[in-house]
Amino acid sequence: MKKLFIHHPLFRLSSPVLSGIIVYLLILLIHNDVEQLQEQFLGEELYLCIGLSYIIQESARAFLFLFQRISDYTKLLLLLVQVVVSMILCIGLTTLSINLYFKFVIGFSPTNDQLWLFNIIFSCITFIYILLHLSHHYLYKINSKRLANELLLKEVIEDDFIQFKKGINTTLLFDSFESLIMLIKENRQESDDLIDHLATVYRYILSRKKKQLVNINEEFEVLKHLVQLFNCLPFRNVIIKSDLPSQFLIVPGSLLSIIEQIIRCTIKSSNKELEIFIIDMPDNLQIQYDFNDTINHAFKIDDLSDIQKVYRFYSDIDIKVIELEQQRTISIPKLITATQTLES
Repeated sequence: MKKLFIHHPLFRLSSPVLSGIIVYLLILLIHNDVEQLQEQFLGEELYLCIGLSYIIQESARAFLFLFQRISDYTKLLLLLVQVVVSMILCIGLTTLSINLYFKFVIGFSPTNDQLWLFNIIFSCITFIYILLHLSHHYLYKINSKRLANELLLKEVIEDDFIQFKKGINTTLLFDSFESLIMLIKENRQESDDLIDHLATVYRYILSRKKKQLVNINEEFEVLKHLVQLFNCLPFRNVIIKSDLPSQFLIVPGSLLSIIEQIIRCTIKSSNKELEIFIIDMPDNLQIQYDFNDTINHAFKIDDLSDIQKVYRFYSDIDIKVIELEQQRTISIPKLITATQTLES
């Protein structure tokens, strides 16, 4: 509510003065006493109208603040109850204030016509104040919703752009092209194998947008081509050792991204093999290897933030990285559908 302009201190101070003057002029016009404006404009009646406007407005504001906390504006019945109760509160305060003014200042009781006149005018002002509050509230709510939708659309576009960049994977593409140029001159058979591996990997990466989850065996088959593709690059000697008897689902490309990250963060060596073990555990899939990180780009859990973000839609278990001595273990939660649970 603090964001609505009617709760701004300047509006709360200036609005009762303006509405009080308008009420005073209306009363003079109704009673045909316009001549009093030339004689005495700043009279007690004007101060009464301004003071009463301030009381009515602040009481209506307090009631709106209280009602907003205990109700929902989207329900029409509660909205009508709010308007009715606000009007009753306004009539009660106006009647009480006018009676006190006439009794202690003027010295006699007001007539029914005078009470009706003041109550009608201030009830209209209260109703306008409520409409102003509700209209501004709904406008703020609609604009906030539109802004939230725009931010969500922006996030979706940014995620799509990130996935597009990851799908293209220019580093892997250019490294493969450079190796292909050399192999074409030296060994045609190996160059054909490299093209097959590259085509298989990119065909899978570019088509994974159509799938939310894939079977681990499908991803693992593509992983073999990715490893063979890296082995075609200079100073790469990667071996994958695994045994995957169970059937479960993973996010498409997650295993490929982790293995690629491991390979790129490990110091290149044509003499030493990089053995990566993929172990099937009851609740997760573990990737273990003896790490030997490069100086300028060591392996970090932050490198898996994109994969972690996607996995949180499907599982409450986070991807974990555990380091013991020279061995690093990356744990990926298994995703099992209800159908697979029933079959097992």
